[in-house]
Amino acid sequence: MNIKTFVATLLTALLCTLQHNATAQSDSNNEPFDFVGLSVFIDAGATLPSNHTAAFYNGRQGNQNTIDRILYSEMYGYDIWRNLVDLELISPSAIPSYRELEIVEPASTQYSISMQLGLGFRYDFVKRFGMIARFDYLKLTAKGIFNLSSGAPSSILSNRDQYIPCGIYGTETRTYIDLGLFKSFAISDNLRFVLDFGLNINSTKVLTNSMEIGGKEYSILDVWNGNSPNMGMQAYEYYQSGIGYGLFISPNIEYILPNAMGVDLGFSFYYTKINIPGYEAFAPQYTVYIRFLTNKF
Repeated sequence: MNIKTFVATLLTALLCTLQHNATAQSDSNNEPFDFVGLSVFIDAGATLPSNHTAAFYNGRQGNQNTIDRILYSEMYGYDIWRNLVDLELISPSAIPSYRELEIVEPASTQYSISMQLGLGFRYDFVKRFGMIARFDYLKLTAKGIFNLSSGAPSSILSNRDQYIPCGIYGTETRTYIDLGLFKSFAISDNLRFVLDFGLNINSTKVLTNSMEIGGKEYSILDVWNGNSPNMGMQAYEYYQSGIGYGLFISPNIEYILPNAMGVDLGFSFYYTKINIPGYEAFAPQYTVYIRFLTNKF
Protein backbone atom coordinates (compact mmCIF):
# COMPACT_ATOMS: atom_id res chain seq x y z
CA MET A 1 0.00 0.00 0.00
CA ASN A 2 1.48 3.36 -1.02
CA ILE A 3 1.33 6.55 1.07
CA LYS A 4 -1.57 8.13 -0.87
CA THR A 5 -3.72 5.00 -0.51
CA PHE A 6 -2.81 4.73 3.17
CA VAL A 7 -3.80 8.34 3.94
CA ALA A 8 -7.02 8.06 1.89
CA THR A 9 -8.00 4.90 3.80
CA LEU A 10 -7.39 6.56 7.16
CA LEU A 11 -9.44 9.62 6.22
CA THR A 12 -12.30 7.47 4.91
CA ALA A 13 -12.34 5.44 8.14
CA LEU A 14 -12.34 8.63 10.19
CA LEU A 15 -15.26 10.19 8.30
CA CYS A 16 -17.31 6.99 8.57
CA THR A 17 -16.68 6.85 12.30
CA LEU A 18 -17.66 10.48 12.81
CA GLN A 19 -20.85 10.04 10.82
CA HIS A 20 -21.78 6.87 12.70
CA ASN A 21 -21.38 8.52 16.09
CA ALA A 22 -22.77 11.99 15.38
CA THR A 23 -26.39 11.01 16.10
CA ALA A 24 -25.50 9.22 19.33
CA GLN A 25 -23.60 12.27 20.53
CA SER A 26 -26.33 14.74 19.66
CA ASP A 27 -29.04 12.71 21.40
CA SER A 28 -27.09 12.49 24.64
CA ASN A 29 -28.18 14.66 27.57
CA ASN A 30 -24.81 14.33 29.33
CA GLU A 31 -22.43 17.20 29.89
CA PRO A 32 -19.65 17.54 27.26
CA PHE A 33 -16.99 14.95 27.94
CA ASP A 34 -13.37 15.88 28.71
CA PHE A 35 -10.54 13.45 29.22
CA VAL A 36 -9.19 13.26 32.75
CA GLY A 37 -6.17 11.45 34.12
CA LEU A 38 -4.23 8.99 32.00
CA SER A 39 -5.03 8.28 28.33
CA VAL A 40 -3.19 6.03 25.88
CA PHE A 41 -3.07 6.38 22.11
CA ILE A 42 -1.69 4.96 18.89
CA ASP A 43 -0.88 7.01 15.81
CA ALA A 44 -0.04 6.49 12.15
CA GLY A 45 1.01 9.04 9.57
CA ALA A 46 3.13 10.16 6.65
CA THR A 47 6.45 11.95 7.18
CA LEU A 48 8.38 14.25 4.87
CA PRO A 49 11.88 14.71 6.35
CA SER A 50 14.44 17.35 5.45
CA ASN A 51 16.70 16.38 2.54
CA HIS A 52 19.70 17.87 4.36
CA THR A 53 20.67 14.48 5.79
CA ALA A 54 19.70 12.66 2.56
CA ALA A 55 22.95 14.04 1.10
CA PHE A 56 24.81 11.64 3.41
CA TYR A 57 23.90 8.86 0.94
CA ASN A 58 24.98 10.55 -2.33
CA GLY A 59 28.42 8.90 -2.34
CA ARG A 60 30.36 12.08 -3.04
CA GLN A 61 33.90 12.74 -1.89
CA GLY A 62 33.96 13.98 1.69
CA ASN A 63 31.18 11.67 2.82
CA GLN A 64 31.83 8.69 5.05
CA ASN A 65 30.62 6.33 2.30
CA THR A 66 31.93 7.17 -1.19
CA ILE A 67 31.42 5.81 -4.69
CA ASP A 68 35.08 6.23 -5.59
CA ARG A 69 36.25 3.87 -2.85
CA ILE A 70 34.36 0.99 -4.51
CA LEU A 71 34.48 2.06 -8.17
CA TYR A 72 38.28 2.31 -8.27
CA SER A 73 39.02 -0.54 -5.87
CA GLU A 74 40.97 -3.68 -6.66
CA MET A 75 38.16 -5.81 -5.25
CA TYR A 76 35.21 -4.38 -7.20
CA GLY A 77 36.53 -2.11 -9.95
CA TYR A 78 37.32 -4.78 -12.54
CA ASP A 79 33.98 -6.54 -12.00
CA ILE A 80 32.13 -3.24 -12.58
CA TRP A 81 34.17 -2.46 -15.72
CA ARG A 82 33.82 -6.01 -17.13
CA ASN A 83 30.04 -5.99 -16.62
CA LEU A 84 29.70 -2.67 -18.44
CA VAL A 85 31.78 -4.01 -21.34
CA ASP A 86 29.69 -7.20 -21.53
CA LEU A 87 26.51 -5.11 -21.62
CA GLU A 88 28.07 -2.99 -24.38
CA LEU A 89 27.56 0.13 -22.33
CA ILE A 90 31.22 1.06 -22.70
CA SER A 91 33.90 0.22 -25.25
CA PRO A 92 37.17 -1.28 -23.98
CA SER A 93 39.04 0.76 -26.58
CA ALA A 94 37.60 4.01 -25.18
CA ILE A 95 37.78 2.97 -21.51
CA PRO A 96 40.53 0.30 -21.27
CA SER A 97 40.30 -0.29 -17.48
CA TYR A 98 38.19 0.44 -14.44
CA ARG A 99 40.64 3.16 -13.46
CA GLU A 100 39.47 5.12 -16.52
CA LEU A 101 35.81 5.12 -15.46
CA GLU A 102 34.62 8.68 -14.85
CA ILE A 103 31.74 10.12 -12.87
CA VAL A 104 30.58 13.03 -15.02
CA GLU A 105 27.53 13.98 -12.96
CA PRO A 106 27.42 13.25 -9.20
CA ALA A 107 24.20 12.29 -7.44
CA SER A 108 21.77 14.42 -5.49
CA THR A 109 19.76 12.22 -3.12
CA GLN A 110 16.30 12.88 -1.70
CA TYR A 111 14.09 11.11 0.80
CA SER A 112 10.77 9.56 -0.14
CA ILE A 113 7.67 10.22 1.97
CA SER A 114 7.59 7.51 4.64
CA MET A 115 5.06 5.94 6.99
CA GLN A 116 5.38 6.66 10.70
CA LEU A 117 3.86 4.49 13.43
CA GLY A 118 3.79 5.02 17.16
CA LEU A 119 2.11 5.00 20.53
CA GLY A 120 2.00 7.29 23.50
CA PHE A 121 0.50 8.52 26.74
CA ARG A 122 -1.29 11.68 27.75
CA TYR A 123 -2.12 12.84 31.25
CA ASP A 124 -4.66 15.59 31.92
CA PHE A 125 -3.57 17.38 35.12
CA VAL A 126 -6.60 19.63 35.01
CA LYS A 127 -9.40 20.12 32.52
CA ARG A 128 -7.95 20.35 28.98
CA PHE A 129 -4.32 20.74 30.04
CA GLY A 130 -1.58 18.21 30.73
CA MET A 131 1.53 16.42 29.52
CA ILE A 132 2.15 14.11 26.58
CA ALA A 133 4.75 11.46 25.72
CA ARG A 134 4.83 9.73 22.34
CA PHE A 135 7.17 7.23 20.72
CA ASP A 136 7.30 6.92 16.93
CA TYR A 137 9.24 4.74 14.50
CA LEU A 138 9.90 5.24 10.81
CA LYS A 139 12.11 3.82 8.08
CA LEU A 140 13.42 6.24 5.47
CA THR A 141 14.75 5.66 1.96
CA ALA A 142 16.95 8.14 0.06
CA LYS A 143 17.42 7.83 -3.71
CA GLY A 144 19.44 9.54 -6.40
CA ILE A 145 21.09 9.14 -9.81
CA PHE A 146 24.69 9.69 -10.88
CA ASN A 147 26.10 9.39 -14.40
CA LEU A 148 29.20 7.58 -15.63
CA SER A 149 30.81 8.48 -18.93
CA SER A 150 30.42 5.77 -21.57
CA GLY A 151 33.42 7.06 -23.50
CA ALA A 152 31.22 7.48 -26.57
CA PRO A 153 31.73 10.60 -28.70
CA SER A 154 29.17 13.35 -28.45
CA SER A 155 27.41 12.82 -31.76
CA ILE A 156 23.83 12.38 -32.91
CA LEU A 157 25.13 9.65 -35.24
CA SER A 158 26.39 7.49 -32.34
CA ASN A 159 24.24 4.53 -31.26
CA ARG A 160 25.80 4.43 -27.81
CA ASP A 161 24.56 6.82 -25.14
CA GLN A 162 27.15 9.26 -23.87
CA TYR A 163 26.19 8.69 -20.22
CA ILE A 164 25.39 5.63 -18.12
CA PRO A 165 22.78 6.44 -15.43
CA CYS A 166 23.44 4.66 -12.14
CA GLY A 167 21.27 4.54 -9.03
CA ILE A 168 22.38 5.27 -5.49
CA TYR A 169 20.32 4.45 -2.42
CA GLY A 170 20.34 4.64 1.35
CA THR A 171 18.06 3.44 4.13
CA GLU A 172 17.87 4.37 7.79
CA THR A 173 15.60 3.95 10.79
CA ARG A 174 14.61 6.68 13.19
CA THR A 175 13.03 6.49 16.61
CA TYR A 176 11.41 9.66 17.92
CA ILE A 177 10.59 10.41 21.55
CA ASP A 178 8.43 13.51 22.00
CA LEU A 179 8.00 14.86 25.52
CA GLY A 180 5.85 17.92 26.10
CA LEU A 181 2.67 19.63 27.17
CA PHE A 182 -0.71 20.05 25.53
CA LYS A 183 -3.63 22.43 25.77
CA SER A 184 -7.09 21.78 24.31
CA PHE A 185 -9.83 24.28 23.46
CA ALA A 186 -13.51 23.42 23.06
CA ILE A 187 -14.99 24.12 19.63
CA SER A 188 -18.26 22.29 20.30
CA ASP A 189 -19.56 19.58 22.63
CA ASN A 190 -17.57 16.86 20.91
CA LEU A 191 -14.91 18.80 19.00
CA ARG A 192 -11.62 20.15 20.37
CA PHE A 193 -8.58 22.00 19.07
CA VAL A 194 -5.50 20.49 20.74
CA LEU A 195 -2.01 21.94 20.66
CA ASP A 196 0.97 19.72 21.59
CA PHE A 197 4.46 21.21 21.99
CA GLY A 198 7.76 20.24 23.56
CA LEU A 199 11.12 18.48 23.18
CA ASN A 200 12.05 15.90 20.56
CA ILE A 201 14.79 13.32 21.13
CA ASN A 202 15.68 11.11 18.18
CA SER A 203 17.91 8.14 17.41
CA THR A 204 19.01 7.42 13.83
CA LYS A 205 20.67 4.25 12.54
CA VAL A 206 22.04 3.91 8.99
CA LEU A 207 21.14 0.52 7.53
CA THR A 208 22.34 0.53 3.91
CA ASN A 209 24.10 2.72 1.36
CA SER A 210 24.51 1.15 -2.07
CA MET A 211 24.88 1.92 -5.76
CA GLU A 212 23.52 0.14 -8.83
CA ILE A 213 25.73 0.04 -11.94
CA GLY A 214 24.82 -1.99 -15.00
CA GLY A 215 22.08 -3.88 -13.15
CA LYS A 216 24.37 -4.96 -10.28
CA GLU A 217 24.26 -3.60 -6.76
CA TYR A 218 27.35 -2.74 -4.70
CA SER A 219 27.40 -1.58 -1.09
CA ILE A 220 29.43 1.56 -0.48
CA LEU A 221 29.22 1.35 3.31
CA ASP A 222 32.61 2.05 4.82
CA VAL A 223 33.42 -1.33 6.35
CA TRP A 224 37.06 -0.87 5.30
CA ASN A 225 38.03 1.72 7.90
CA GLY A 226 38.37 4.43 5.26
CA ASN A 227 40.57 2.36 2.95
CA SER A 228 39.92 1.18 -0.61
CA PRO A 229 39.00 -2.54 -0.42
CA ASN A 230 41.36 -5.08 -1.92
CA MET A 231 41.69 -8.85 -1.90
CA GLY A 232 42.50 -10.25 1.51
CA MET A 233 41.49 -7.11 3.41
CA GLN A 234 39.36 -7.71 6.48
CA ALA A 235 36.00 -5.95 6.67
CA TYR A 236 34.99 -4.31 9.94
CA GLU A 237 31.64 -4.31 11.68
CA TYR A 238 29.63 -1.40 10.35
CA TYR A 239 27.80 1.00 12.65
CA GLN A 240 26.72 4.55 11.84
CA SER A 241 24.19 6.11 14.18
CA GLY A 242 23.60 9.03 16.46
CA ILE A 243 21.32 10.80 18.95
CA GLY A 244 19.75 14.13 18.06
CA TYR A 245 17.33 16.58 19.63
CA GLY A 246 15.06 19.50 18.83
CA LEU A 247 11.58 20.94 19.26
CA PHE A 248 8.12 20.07 17.96
CA ILE A 249 4.68 21.64 17.78
CA SER A 250 1.55 19.74 16.74
CA PRO A 251 -1.89 21.28 16.18
CA ASN A 252 -4.72 18.70 16.17
CA ILE A 253 -8.46 18.58 15.62
CA GLU A 254 -9.91 16.09 18.10
CA TYR A 255 -13.31 14.44 17.79
CA ILE A 256 -14.59 12.89 21.03
CA LEU A 257 -16.37 9.55 20.63
CA PRO A 258 -18.61 7.73 23.11
CA ASN A 259 -17.05 5.52 25.79
CA ALA A 260 -14.17 7.91 26.61
CA MET A 261 -12.48 7.60 23.21
CA GLY A 262 -11.27 10.13 20.69
CA VAL A 263 -9.81 10.55 17.20
CA ASP A 264 -7.27 13.27 16.37
CA LEU A 265 -6.23 14.47 12.94
CA GLY A 266 -2.94 16.32 13.37
CA PHE A 267 0.12 17.90 11.82
CA SER A 268 3.57 17.98 13.44
CA PHE A 269 6.31 20.45 12.65
CA TYR A 270 9.76 19.47 13.90
CA TYR A 271 12.86 21.63 14.03
CA THR A 272 15.41 19.08 15.09
CA LYS A 273 18.97 17.89 14.63
CA ILE A 274 19.49 14.42 13.12
CA ASN A 275 22.91 13.14 14.13
CA ILE A 276 24.34 11.61 10.92
CA PRO A 277 28.14 11.99 10.39
CA GLY A 278 28.91 15.19 8.50
CA TYR A 279 25.31 16.43 8.47
CA GLU A 280 24.64 17.37 12.09
CA ALA A 281 22.47 20.45 11.69
CA PHE A 282 18.99 21.57 12.66
CA ALA A 283 16.41 21.20 9.88
CA PRO A 284 12.59 21.05 9.54
CA GLN A 285 10.47 17.92 9.22
CA TYR A 286 6.72 17.55 8.62
CA THR A 287 4.29 14.79 9.62
CA VAL A 288 0.55 14.40 9.01
CA TYR A 289 -1.07 11.77 11.21
CA ILE A 290 -4.22 10.30 12.69
CA ARG A 291 -4.34 9.37 16.38
CA PHE A 292 -6.75 7.12 18.29
CA LEU A 293 -6.89 7.54 22.04
CA THR A 294 -8.83 6.13 24.95
CA ASN A 295 -9.35 7.14 28.53
CA LYS A 296 -11.27 4.00 29.46
CA PHE A 297 -9.44 1.19 31.23
